Amino acid sequence: MEPPLETQNIPLPLRGKTVSRCIVDTTFAIDFIDHGQRSTIRIEGRFLLREGGEDLPLAAGRVEDMARALVLIGKTVTRALARDTGALEVTFDDGTELSVPPNPSVDAWEFAGPDRSIVGSLAGGGLSTWARVDRANARGKP
Repeated sequence: MEPPLETQNIPLPLRGKTVSRCIVDTTFAIDFIDHGQRSTIRIEGRFLLREGGEDLPLAAGRVEDMARALVLIGKTVTRALARDTGALEVTFDDGTELSVPPNPSVDAWEFAGPDRSIVGSLAGGGLSTWARVDRANARGKP
């Protein structure tokens, strides 16, 4: 693999992708499977779901929180952005928003694309990338 690249805000190639499944263990993962191609967001700790004007602070690994996060299944992404601060913001077509703040002690989240590209939040903030994300696809273009 290539060494990490310096980053700015990075649009993730999820626009138009629908949440296929959520995986719950010590982390919370969101899978997008489109024409046999899989992309995944894996969340390590705290995150926020904003749905219908209500903020739901949740934590990966807490069973009661994970049950509430399963509302994401079937929702379609309109925007997904990795902020240079290490935050993640995902907006869905029904207005639901998922946000993951950076964590001072662990990598808060990671995105893995079907092309094996990886973008992740670093402990303490900032981003790490391990392959270039195709920005044309990030905007939903073929």
